[in-house]
Amino acid sequence: MYLKNLTMLGFKSFADKTSLNFQPGVTAIVGPNGCGKSNVSDAIRWVLGEQSAKALRGGEMADVIFNGTDGRKAIGMAEVSLTIGDVDEEQLKAAGMEISYNEVTITRRVFRDGGSEYFINKVSCRLKDIQQFFMGTGMGKTSYSIMAQGNITQILSSKPDDRRMVFEEAAGITKFKAQKKESLRKLEATDQNLLRVEDLIKEVKRQIGSLQRQAGKARRYKEFAAQLQHLDTQLARHQFDILQTEINDRETHVEKLKIEIEVCNESVLRGENEIQTLRQLLAELEQQISASQQHGHELKGQIDRHDSRIHFNEERLRELESQNAKAFQEITQSEERRLVAEQELENVTEKLNAAIQQVEEQRHVLEEKRVALQAVEGDLMQNQESLRKTQAELFSAAQQLSRVRNEINTLDLQKQGNVVRLEKLSSEQVQLAEEKARLEARLTEFANNVELEKLSIQTQRGTVEERQQRLREIQQEMNRVGQELDKVLREQAEKRSRLNVLEQLQDSHEGFSAGALAALKTAQNVLGSLADKIKVPDQYIAAIEAALGQQLQLVLTEQPESAQQILADLSTNKKGKASIAALALNIGDSSIANGDRQRDAGSTLPGTRALSVIESDEAIRPLLECLLGRTLIVPDLATATTAFRDTNGTYDFVTETGELLSHHGIFTGGQQNANNNGKAPSSILGRKNQIDELKLTISQLQEQINEVSRCKGALQSEQTELQASLQEAQTELRSQEVAIATRQGEFNALQNSQRVLNQKIQTVDFERDNLFAQEQEGMQKRDALAAQIGELENREESLQGQVAEYTSGLEQLRAERDVANATLTETKVALATQEQLSNSFRSQQTPLEQRIREMTHIAELRKNEIATFLTRKSQAESEIAESRQKIEGLQHEREQVSAQTADLLAQKEEQETEIQTREEGLRDNRRRLTEIQQTRGTLEVELAQKNMAVQNLRERIEQKYQLKLDDIRSECITITFADEGPAQVQTLTPEEMAQAGVATDWNEVAGQVAALQKRIDDIGPVNLVAIEEYEETEQRYQFLTTQHDDLVQAKVQLLEVINRINTQTKEMFLETFTRIRDNFRILFMDIFGGGKADLILTNEGDVLESGIDIVARPPGKQLQTISLLSGGEQTMTAVALLFSIYQVKPSPFCVLDELDAPLDESNVNRFIRVLQRFLDHSQFVIITHNKRTIGMADVLYGVTMQEHGISKMVSVKFHKADEPASDRVARPLDAPSTLPAETKVEEPDVVMAK
Repeated sequence: MYLKNLTMLGFKSFADKTSLNFQPGVTAIVGPNGCGKSNVSDAIRWVLGEQSAKALRGGEMADVIFNGTDGRKAIGMAEVSLTIGDVDEEQLKAAGMEISYNEVTITRRVFRDGGSEYFINKVSCRLKDIQQFFMGTGMGKTSYSIMAQGNITQILSSKPDDRRMVFEEAAGITKFKAQKKESLRKLEATDQNLLRVEDLIKEVKRQIGSLQRQAGKARRYKEFAAQLQHLDTQLARHQFDILQTEINDRETHVEKLKIEIEVCNESVLRGENEIQTLRQLLAELEQQISASQQHGHELKGQIDRHDSRIHFNEERLRELESQNAKAFQEITQSEERRLVAEQELENVTEKLNAAIQQVEEQRHVLEEKRVALQAVEGDLMQNQESLRKTQAELFSAAQQLSRVRNEINTLDLQKQGNVVRLEKLSSEQVQLAEEKARLEARLTEFANNVELEKLSIQTQRGTVEERQQRLREIQQEMNRVGQELDKVLREQAEKRSRLNVLEQLQDSHEGFSAGALAALKTAQNVLGSLADKIKVPDQYIAAIEAALGQQLQLVLTEQPESAQQILADLSTNKKGKASIAALALNIGDSSIANGDRQRDAGSTLPGTRALSVIESDEAIRPLLECLLGRTLIVPDLATATTAFRDTNGTYDFVTETGELLSHHGIFTGGQQNANNNGKAPSSILGRKNQIDELKLTISQLQEQINEVSRCKGALQSEQTELQASLQEAQTELRSQEVAIATRQGEFNALQNSQRVLNQKIQTVDFERDNLFAQEQEGMQKRDALAAQIGELENREESLQGQVAEYTSGLEQLRAERDVANATLTETKVALATQEQLSNSFRSQQTPLEQRIREMTHIAELRKNEIATFLTRKSQAESEIAESRQKIEGLQHEREQVSAQTADLLAQKEEQETEIQTREEGLRDNRRRLTEIQQTRGTLEVELAQKNMAVQNLRERIEQKYQLKLDDIRSECITITFADEGPAQVQTLTPEEMAQAGVATDWNEVAGQVAALQKRIDDIGPVNLVAIEEYEETEQRYQFLTTQHDDLVQAKVQLLEVINRINTQTKEMFLETFTRIRDNFRILFMDIFGGGKADLILTNEGDVLESGIDIVARPPGKQLQTISLLSGGEQTMTAVALLFSIYQVKPSPFCVLDELDAPLDESNVNRFIRVLQRFLDHSQFVIITHNKRTIGMADVLYGVTMQEHGISKMVSVKFHKADEPASDRVARPLDAPSTLPAETKVEEPDVVMAK
C-alpha cells in the first residue's frame, strides 16, 4: 500500500478544496511558521480516526472546521479524504467490504452541530470499520506512521503502559486485542443474560400454578359477560331510537330559523363588500402618498451623497500632496543603504574564497589518512580470519579425540549388559509359550456365541427399519400437507390484508376530492355518495367511470336545505368544493325519461344502454336517468365514431376500456398504470367488486384450510402410534446391541491379548538374535577405535602451536590500527572547523544580496507611486466639479414632488369620511342578525343536549363492547325467571312476538342487566386469557430452559476464544518485541557512535499487560532517566526507536512533522542517512524547515498564505535536466539550499512571486 492523495475542504486553515498527490519516495512540505503546514499532518491523523480534539491542537472537534477570517465567512463543515493505493484484499474484508478495490478512499466529515460522517469509497460506514481497516498495518491514528515534534516527548516520557501501544501495532496484535475486547464484552453480556434467564425461569415456575386456578374463574366470567353485552346493547339501542325521534323534531324548527338568518347575512355581506371597495380605494391613495414621500427622501439622500463626495475628494487632494513628498524622501534613503550593502558583500566574498581553498586542502590530507587506515585494517582482518580457522580446526580435533574415547567406554559397558539380558530373555520365552495355548482355547468358544447373537440382532433391526421407513413416509406426507396448509394460510392472509386495505380505502372514500370527503364525514342528513349506491359488473367499470367522471363523487341528500347547509359549511371553513344532489327535487323528470325510452324503443340503438348494466336503489334511479340516460356503451372508438354520425350527436358513447366520445364531439381517453389486479389504482367502483370477490375467496380458502387440517390431524395420530411402537422396538434392539457389544468387546480384548502375546514372542526372539550380532560387531569396532587415538593426539599438539603464533601477530596489528585512527580523527576535526567557517561566510552573503535587491525594489516602487499620485489628483478635481452641477438639478425636482404630495393628502381625507357613513348602516343590520341568532341558539342548545345523550350512548357502547351503536339491529327480547338458577333470555322476531301476544318489557331488561353486572362484580378481578396464558407460560418455560443451555455453551466457547487469543498474541508480541529490542540496541549505537540503549518489560510475568521502559545512555553519559536527555538526543533516540520498528514491520507511509527541528547539522545528516535506508520499503511525507532535509525530497509542496488566514498549496517536482523522470535520484546531502544549475522545475501548480 502507499499514500496516493490527500484532499481537504474546510479543515482548519484550508478553507478551499486543496488536493495533494503523493508519489513513492520522499515528499517535503515547507513554508513559514503559522502558514498551516502542520494542519496537513493533523488532517491525515484526523481522517484515520483521531477522536481527541486535544491531539489535534483544539478544544473541541468543531475547532477543526474553518472558522472564517476578516474577508471570509466561516464554513459549516470540514471534510478530509485520504486515498490509499495497492490495497490488500484482507484489509477490505476487515472493514466489512466484500468487493475488491485496488484503491480505497477514506472520507471523514464533521459539522458544527457535532454530527460526523464516515465513508469508504463514498459508501457510508462506521468509525469502527475504518479502524479495523488499518489495524495491524502500522497506519492507525495511534501507530508509528505519524510522528510530530510533540510526539517525541510523549513517547519517551509517557508511562510504560501507554508506550506499549506502538509495539502492539508493530506486532500486528491490535486486531486480536480488539477481538478479545469484543469477546470479553460478549462474555459479560452472556453472564448477565444467564442471571436474567435464571431469574425468569424461577418466576415462570411460580406463575404456572397461579394461572391454573384462574382458568375456571375466566370461563364463568365469559359466560356472564356475553349475556350482559347482548342485553345492554339492546337496551341502549331502544334508548337511542327514542332520542333520535326527539332530535328530528327540533332540527325541523332550527332549519326554518336558518333561512331567516341567511337573508340577514346577505344584507350584511353586501354592506361589508361596499366598505371593502372604499377601503381598497383608500389604500391605493395611501400607497401613492407613500411613494411620493419616498421619492422626496430619495432626492434628499442623493443631494447629501454628492455633498459627501465633494468633501471626500477635497480631503483626498490634501493626502496625495503629503504622500508625494514622503515618496521622494524614501527614494534618497534607499540609494544610500544600497551602496553600503554592496561594499559589505564584496568583503565577505573575498573571505569565503579563501576559506573554500583551505577546505579542499584538508580534504586531500583526510583522504590520504583514510587510505593508510584501510590498509592496516585489511591486514588485521586477514590475520583474524587465519586465527579463527586454526582455532576451529583445533576444536574439531579435540572433539573427535573425546568422541573416540567415549565410544570405547560405551562398547565395554554394552557388552556387560548384553550377557545379563540374554539370561532373562530365555526365561521369558518359556512363559509366553504356555500363555499362548490358553488364549487360543478361549477365542474359539467366544466366536461361536457371538455369531448366534448377531443373527437375532439382524431380525430386530429389520423390524425397526420397516417402522422408520413408514414414519419417513408419514413425515413426508405431513411436510407436504404442512406446506400446503402454510401456502393456503399465506394466501388467505394476503387476501385478508388486501381486503382490509380495500375496506379502509372504501370507508375513507379514497380518490374523492377534499370537499366531497368533508361533506361525507361532517354533515348531517347525508345519504352517502353516488358511488356507494351503485354496483357495476367488472367488464363495464371502466366505461361507467369514464361516463360519470367526477359525478361519482356526488354527495346525496334528501332535501335541498341540507345541500345548502353543507355548501355553506364548506365555504365558511374553506374545506373545499363538492357537488350535492338533493333527491327531493325529482331530478330526471320521469315523463322525459319515459319519452326517451319510447323513442329509443322504436329504433335499433348502436350500443348497450349504460343504465342497463347498473344495479341501484329506485330512489336514485331518476338521478341516474339524468346522468346516463343518453349514454351508450360500444366496443371501441371506431364504432363510437360511426354511431355518433348516425345519431347526429344525440348520445354520449363510451367504450369498455374507458374511452369517451361526448355528444359535443370531444374524445377523452388514455390509461393509468394498472395494479396487480389489472384495474386502475384509483378505481372507485372497482374497489367494491374487488371487496366482494375477496370475501368469497377468503371463505373458500377457509374451507380448504379446514380440510387440510383434518388430513394433518389423521397423519399426526398415525405418527404418534407408530412412534410408540418404534420406540419399543428400538429399546429392544439397543438392549441386544449392548449385549453383543459387550461380547464383542470381550472377544476383541482376547484377540488383542493374542496379538500382544505374539508380538512379545517375536520381540523376544528378535532381541536374542540382535544381542548376539551386537556382541560380534562391538568387538570389531573397539579394535578400530583404539588405533585412531594416537593419530588424533599428535594433530591436536600441532594446532595449539599455530594458534599461539597467530595471536602474537594480531596484537601488533591492533596497535598499528589505533595509531592510524587517532591521526584520522585529528584531520577530521581540522576539516570540520574549516567547513564551519566557510558556511558562516555563505550565510552572511545571502542577507546582503537580499538587502541590495530590496533597496532597489523600494526605489522603483516609490517612483511608480509618484506617477500614480498625479493621476489621482486630476481625477479628484474632476469629480468635485461634476457633483456640484448635479446638486442644482436635484433641488428643483424635490420642490415639484412636495407639491404633488399635498394634493394626494386632501383626497385621502374625503375618502375616510365616506367610509364612516357606510359603517353606521352596517352596524344596524348586524344588530338585527344577532337577535335572530339568539333565538336559534336556544333551540340548538336543546338539540345539543339530545345529541350529547345520543353521543354518550354511542361512546359507552363503543368503549365497553367495541361495537358501533348504529350497527346494532333492534331485537325483541323475553325474559323467563326460574325458581332456581339464572333467568332464561330468549330473542324472538317481531312476527313471533305478535303471535305470542307479548312485548318487550324494557324495565325487566334493565333489571337483568343490573343483576348480571352484580354477578360479574362478585366474581372479582378476572384474567380473561388465563388458559392461553397458561399454555404460553408452559411454552415459555421450555424456551427459557433451552436458552439457558445455549448461554452456558456460548460462555464455554467464548472462554476458549479468549484463551486462544491470549496465547497467540503473547507469542506474536514477544517475537516482535525481541526483534525491535535487538534492532534498537544496534541502531542507537550506530546513530550516536556508541553508548548503550535497551527496551525492558516492566512485568515479564504478564507480557500482555506489561509496560515498556526505555533505557538510553549516549556515549560518556550515565543518565538515570531519558527525560534528562537534551532535545536533540531525545529526537535521535525516538528516531532510533521508530526505525527499529520499521526494520521489523515498516509502515506503508510515514508522516514526520518537523521531527528534525531540534537537531543540529551533524544530527540532521545522521537522520537523513538512516532515513535513506528505508526509502525502498516506505513512503515518507516530511514537514520541515531544514534545507538538507528538503534537499533529499523528490516532490516539494509549499504552504503559503496569500490571503490572510487561508492556506494555499504549491508543488514542485525535481529531477536532473539530462535524465528522464523514471531515473530521478535524490539530491546529495551537501547540496546548496537553492536549486543547482543542472536541475529544473516540472509543472508548477502555482507560480510564487517574491
